[in-house]
This record gives sequence, C-alpha cells and structure tokens, in this order.
Amino acid sequence: MDRRRHLLAYALIALGLVALLAQVSGSTGWLLLGVVAAAALVAYANTRSYGFLLLGGVLAGSALGLLLTDLFAYDGVFLMSLGASLIAVDRIEPRAQRWAAYLGAVLAAIGLVAGLFDSGVLASAWLPLLLVAGGVALLWRDRRGHQGFPPPLRSVPTEAPAPVPAPAPPSAAGDTETPPTGGADEKG
Repeated sequence: MDRRRHLLAYALIALGLVALLAQVSGSTGWLLLGVVAAAALVAYANTRSYGFLLLGGVLAGSALGLLLTDLFAYDGVFLMSLGASLIAVDRIEPRAQRWAAYLGAVLAAIGLVAGLFDSGVLASAWLPLLLVAGGVALLWRDRRGHQGFPPPLRSVPTEAPAPVPAPAPPSAAGDTETPPTGGADEKG
C-alpha cells in the first residue's frame, strides 16, 4: 500500500475508535476538544511552534480528563489529566521558565487530593489529626531555635583583595635584571 492508503487506514481506525468511545462514554464534549487538540499538535509537528504545542497539550489533557470523568465518575481525574498534559508539554520542549511543569504538578496534586477525598481515604479522622500534629510539630521545632527548611539565605563574606606590592626601585649599578625569587620555575 502506498502512503495515502496507510494514512486513510489510520484515519479510519482512529475515527472508529473515537466513535466507539463516544458511544461508551455517553457524551461527545471531549471529542470536539480532542479533534482541535489533534489539529494543534499536527500544526506543532509541522511548524515546531511552542504555542501550538501548548494549545494542543492543554486541549488534549482536557479532552482526556472529560472522557475519563465520564467513564469513571472519579473526582479529580480531570485536573490530574490536565496537569499531566502540562508536564508532558514541558518534557517535549523544555524551557528555561518551567512554569508549565510547575503548574502541571500543582494541578495534578490538587486532582489527586480531590480524588482521595472522593474515595474516602481522607475521610478518616486520623489523617487530619496527623496533619495538624505535623504542622504543630514544625511550629514547635521552629520556636525552639531549630533551623527550618529551607535554610535562610546567608551572604557569603567576601575577602578584601590582597594589596599588590609596589615595584622595586631600579638599582644604582644599572643592573636591569632581577635575581630569581625562588619561585616554582627554578630548578635545583
């Protein structure tokens, strides 16, 4: 098969899988986001423009989050999916400012905590009591003079530069050469 037939075959398989997922999930809101995300990611592949990558990543994470929320009815999965997509954007094209990774980690963590509350894991009275006890212990330790985390910034003391010795005055005999001073270059 030539290249066009392969492309058509992959497109038919993808369309069939998407239609099947739309029937199983009972909604198609995620489908529109997924199509626009795919278009943005194809545009990124052709142009290598960071804007297309960011748009495609956010929309793909949102589409996946909506689909998983419809399928599993689990709180927090949308934020975890969106956070994972931002982390993926940072991993695909790293930047000096890592805001996408940091934002993605925060969103994923919030989604995880929301999911844990939904599952009932955090509904126990023991975990909140342990969290409060941990906070009190940190404050108590700080009051007793222990150094907290992170340690405070301290300025590094700078030493004054050593004074440069003045050149020796020329000798009266007209000698212009200076005798060796016993440095590392001497042999013997």
